[in-house]
Amino acid sequence: MKKIAILAPNDNKLNELKILFAESLSEIIFEVGSLADGVIKAKQLVEQGVEIIIARGESAYNIRDACPSVAVIDIPISGFDLAIALEKAREYGGTVAVVSFPSMIKQVECLETAIGIKIKKYYLKSREQVNAQIDQALHDGANVLLGGFTTISAAKKRNLPCVEIVTGSHAYIEAFNSAKSLLVTIEQEKRKSGMITTVLDYAYEGIVSIDETGRIIAINPVAKKILKSPITLDIGADIDVVWPSLKLRDVIVTGVGVRNQLLYVNNVQVLCNKVPITYRTGAIGAVATFQDVTKIQMMESRIRKEIYSKGHIAAYTFKDIHSSDPGIKMTIDLARSFSNSNANVLILGETGSGKEVFAQSIHNQSKQSKGPFVAVNCAALPAQLLESELFGYIGGAFTGASKEGKLGLFEVAHTGTIFLDEISEMDVVNQGRLLRVLQERSVVRLGSDKVIPVSVRVIAATNKKLSDLVKQGQFREDLFYRLNVLNLRIPPLRKRKKDIPLYVKTFLSQLCQEADKTIKFSSGALKLLQSHDWPGNVRQLRNVIERVVAVAKKDTVSTTFLSQLLMFESDSDNRTVESDEARTILKALDENNGVIASAAKALHVNRTTLWRKMNRLGITK
Repeated sequence: MKKIAILAPNDNKLNELKILFAESLSEIIFEVGSLADGVIKAKQLVEQGVEIIIARGESAYNIRDACPSVAVIDIPISGFDLAIALEKAREYGGTVAVVSFPSMIKQVECLETAIGIKIKKYYLKSREQVNAQIDQALHDGANVLLGGFTTISAAKKRNLPCVEIVTGSHAYIEAFNSAKSLLVTIEQEKRKSGMITTVLDYAYEGIVSIDETGRIIAINPVAKKILKSPITLDIGADIDVVWPSLKLRDVIVTGVGVRNQLLYVNNVQVLCNKVPITYRTGAIGAVATFQDVTKIQMMESRIRKEIYSKGHIAAYTFKDIHSSDPGIKMTIDLARSFSNSNANVLILGETGSGKEVFAQSIHNQSKQSKGPFVAVNCAALPAQLLESELFGYIGGAFTGASKEGKLGLFEVAHTGTIFLDEISEMDVVNQGRLLRVLQERSVVRLGSDKVIPVSVRVIAATNKKLSDLVKQGQFREDLFYRLNVLNLRIPPLRKRKKDIPLYVKTFLSQLCQEADKTIKFSSGALKLLQSHDWPGNVRQLRNVIERVVAVAKKDTVSTTFLSQLLMFESDSDNRTVESDEARTILKALDENNGVIASAAKALHVNRTTLWRKMNRLGITK
């Protein structure tokens, strides 16, 4: 696309220019246009994408005024062209009046002495002034008038002596070279401007900048949306009228920026940064960037969730808790009701009873369900390490600390839930820090004095009686009451043995599908499972089922096979289970499909003796 146009005063000049610029025809649009016609032509050229127009005198002046979006280059009058015109004018007398637009007579002063005539200058701002300036020149004693098309036309109508300044080829070449240089600059500026505009339009922050007078010189869509001012927010608006409390002019006066300032605009709280725009000796303007605090919090929450969600997701819901026991059903109903509250929860139950399953289920049905679920085993970490994990630290806070510092798990759990398992094992120092977090709803990283607000629901769990630990001075009473707002007790598996067949069925279905096996329990084996005390509760039961699926070679699990597994599962100090006698009896039972008479015969003992030994060793059919 051609972006440079030359306006010639007539067709003859147009043809001359086409010959003059024969090698640059691919770069230039040639048009005839002078005065009013020149303005019309210029507007048409701008619509076609022309960015620079080369024109003479009044035409250039008018186009610049009518088309501010286009660059206008005046065709200069060379000293040689002036010298020729002055030489002709001298024939009329020694006093010459140059009546013209400023761009045409820049070099006339230097020729006055050289040629030996007196030259008076009369500048035009519009063609309407021409006759008045001619009258003034005649009054001042001018012998001849010198000028361009406008002056010569007026002089000829009045039969006054005049000489036209004719623009030579060199002037057009110089103007074209200037236009090409300017075009490169324009393209560079457009590139920069486009990049800046894109940054402004797609920035998440509101951005507004002002000049030294306090007038807006740039404002992006986000800023307009936040400001919602009835005052026009276009370029040129007074910032003190649009947003008085911003006091952006003060930054220009002091030359000092202001960071992280909380302000209100239209009942919206924003976090604002203000910095001066400096050039050489001082500030020539200022820029303010600001964000809606609520959106900052939402973005922070989303970022935290995206970064830390892989390991901090609650997988279980209440649908995963299966039971036919009335006690457990009541516990589930109570836990569901806890989900509707933001209060802290204390879950009591033996090891393996499903405390975390309940905690995750409460989280997934709560208002915090879209936030992270962070589980921490307070007994698994030494006191100092637990402190840095829970509350985080800044770089260099202690020997071995990461240079970048680390987020604490309370920060990670922001807008979600933190599950503190085995809370009874937490040391006194960390109990104090935890109490402060619960009271202040904020954390301070190790080595820092900066307070970081957090919104976290706390669910704690223990297999010990915290009230007894409080009496013994091992657990803070004030922390106990902070945690024990809502209380949930999970009964052990031995008190709800009717649930065991349901759990066995569920676990078998899951584990057999993973192992691509088909396994079932005999009625005797199932009764054996129900008769077991299960000190490790549901977790221990699942472990046993998982071990059965892993090692069973038959589709049906016999009582004998299961008895052997349960014996090795026991943590009792009674080593009879591992004796050669027990192993021998179990092997005989397994080889005879559990038939006691056949096993007794294989062992060369009578049936009564075998029963007695089995009872003594704890072997159940």
